[in-house]
Amino acid sequence: MHRPGKLPALIAAAIAAAISAPSSAENALEEVVVTAQKRTESAQDVSIAIAAFGEEQLRNLGTTNLQELTEFVSGTELFDDRGAGQPTWIIRGVGLSDFNSNNTPTAAIYYDEYYLSSNVLGGIGLFDMQRVEVLKGPQGGLYGRNTSGGAVLVNSTRAVVGAGLSGYVTGTFGRWNRAGVEAAIGGDLGASAAFRLSAVTDQGGGWQDSLATARDDEYGDRDFTAVRAQLAFAPSDNFDLWLKVEGGRDESETTLGYSRALYDPGSGDFCASAFAGRHDEKNCVTLSNLTNLFVLTPGDPGVLPGGQKLDGTRVLANPVNALDNDWLGANLQLNWNLDFATLTSITGYLDYENNQLYDFDAQPLTLFHEDGSADLTSWSQELRLVSNSDGPLSWLVGAMYAEDEDEEFRLGDLSDNILVFQTRAQRSFTQESESWALYGQLDYQISDAWKVHGSLRYTDEEKDLLDVVNYDIWGDFFYLDGVDKHYELDDHWSGHVGVNWTFSDDAMAYGRITRGFKSGGFFGGFAFSPEELDAYGEEIVYAYEIGLKSEWLDRTLQLNAAAYYYDYQEVQGFTQVFNEVTGTVVTKLGNLGDAEHTGVETDLVWLPLAGLTLRASVAWMDVEIVDSDTIALSQDGQAVPIEGLRRAFAPEWSYSLEGRYEWSIGSSLRAAFQLNYSWRDDLSDEDSSFSRVDLAAFSHEDYQLLNGRISVSDAGDRWSVALIGRNLTDEEYWTSTSTDDLASYPSITGRPLSYALEATYRW
Repeated sequence: MHRPGKLPALIAAAIAAAISAPSSAENALEEVVVTAQKRTESAQDVSIAIAAFGEEQLRNLGTTNLQELTEFVSGTELFDDRGAGQPTWIIRGVGLSDFNSNNTPTAAIYYDEYYLSSNVLGGIGLFDMQRVEVLKGPQGGLYGRNTSGGAVLVNSTRAVVGAGLSGYVTGTFGRWNRAGVEAAIGGDLGASAAFRLSAVTDQGGGWQDSLATARDDEYGDRDFTAVRAQLAFAPSDNFDLWLKVEGGRDESETTLGYSRALYDPGSGDFCASAFAGRHDEKNCVTLSNLTNLFVLTPGDPGVLPGGQKLDGTRVLANPVNALDNDWLGANLQLNWNLDFATLTSITGYLDYENNQLYDFDAQPLTLFHEDGSADLTSWSQELRLVSNSDGPLSWLVGAMYAEDEDEEFRLGDLSDNILVFQTRAQRSFTQESESWALYGQLDYQISDAWKVHGSLRYTDEEKDLLDVVNYDIWGDFFYLDGVDKHYELDDHWSGHVGVNWTFSDDAMAYGRITRGFKSGGFFGGFAFSPEELDAYGEEIVYAYEIGLKSEWLDRTLQLNAAAYYYDYQEVQGFTQVFNEVTGTVVTKLGNLGDAEHTGVETDLVWLPLAGLTLRASVAWMDVEIVDSDTIALSQDGQAVPIEGLRRAFAPEWSYSLEGRYEWSIGSSLRAAFQLNYSWRDDLSDEDSSFSRVDLAAFSHEDYQLLNGRISVSDAGDRWSVALIGRNLTDEEYWTSTSTDDLASYPSITGRPLSYALEATYRW
């Protein structure tokens, strides 16, 4: 974990060398088509900062799941408190780092235009994908609730009538015996229908050893399988139907936590290193060691934390972390061309059962293990009418209705937590949500150079938290029994106004003011009083953004940029309070106050010569709580006002660089070499910490990642073989840092250097 050294300089030197090479007018950039505004458009014509990944680029990046894409989008982070169990996107510092499945992320994920209502659903696998679009900034006009940070649009490759028979099969095998197969086939069913079948399986790859066991655990195996079936029907030029049915199962072992040592083995208080702002696994101990020293085996600390490795290959945690998820979903879409407009109907349904066993304390004893399930069901219906006119005015109007239900049952095991809070307890609840919305957007081309546009959406939403139970099994009594809570959205309006200025054939400047929101809700963790379950309110963001989208040098250079300012009100987040039941400082979810986000982003794509593609994405942001009455407690019990603190998971600087070169080998073969480099500034540092002890517990330093790919294919791209490497510099880094609220401090590490051989055949 260190500041970037020579590697970025070497990459910059390579880019500078390429800059000096002559450009080729024949080597022009391809148009990137997106559906960010619910119609097909060039990304360069849309006044939204967009990171779009097409089918070929997704394949070349070697991503196997949606969360891995955050590496390649500057200004975007991933919070995953449970190590691939419940990933949450954080865009431009806007995000709620909550691990409970009854909460919604601030960056909404739309999967084939169907809204995924929980953060646990963000772990869907990326297979047979046509395109992923990351929309930065609030998207309240067209996408509504829970888009205060942005929206992520995931689009699978669709069955197409008249396209003929085609398909592919890809096999991979890599380090730690990780293996996978992905395949798809599609074709016509007569003159007016087509089908497509696709499937993926990802297996093996265990890379962690637990010091809690004597064996070599090889923990972390993937066990993910999903299938998708589609039917397209187009009986006329004016009508088409698309039906998708899919399902899958994920029984993967999720990443084991690294336990930070913060205690003095003599006094049991925080150690000197912790008071100085450092975790110290060589000289300090964990809660598990204190429990052994003082109670279980007096004088014997048990397994010491110094045996862990910062790359996560050797940790203290019990090897129990695992998923047992399965899902079934359907999506039906109809398009009817009415000449003046196209009517689209989208009907979606998803039943997702999330089961997870997780060691929250990340130590050999059972200080806090949780085993539980969440059965999430949702369905929605959307209707929209999009104008077909070629005139200066274009418009769309729409309406949607959705219902969601989350039934949860969790068992918390604190059997060995003798020094803090020893018990076994269970909690359960049902959360029901109902929402509907009306929305519209207008674009008017005033002249060849000027366009004005705006959107407006009215949303109504209600949530009920029903029959909340928190039962102490050992004590045979209820902390909570049958508690009900209700929430209604108070602030219903969202939307934007904007103007585009096309000052040349290849350049557009824009400005927009957007209002977005994230819904309120309820804390989904263990609670000990009804007041802890009171609803928190929605957060509101007013975003002011100016941007540039441009192409230069005969369309061989694309330069896009954006600058923004957010007036962020009633920010949702966690603060810390003292809990008399547990006797510890615990996190409390609520509205913390107001924040300001200021940032600048630049994205560049350049083709300096035939076969060479260079990409660069750089983001700077300043994110601060500017007005808050909230007084939090640090881990060592100090009262700390949060006003003036920087928000975590909002690095000041982040950037991503890519270089790809393709060339011919004789007349029948093609080769390609690609490097992707990304760097993130500190995600949690002294400026966002309540105290030096909190810094020791939750510091999240800067890190860099380098990935590479080299491939050979035939000239027609019918077959290809590739060698893929990830984290080539073997960087030691965190993906999240947290506490179990019971005096333990686990962190999730990123995967060390890995490699795989990939072979693909297409027809």
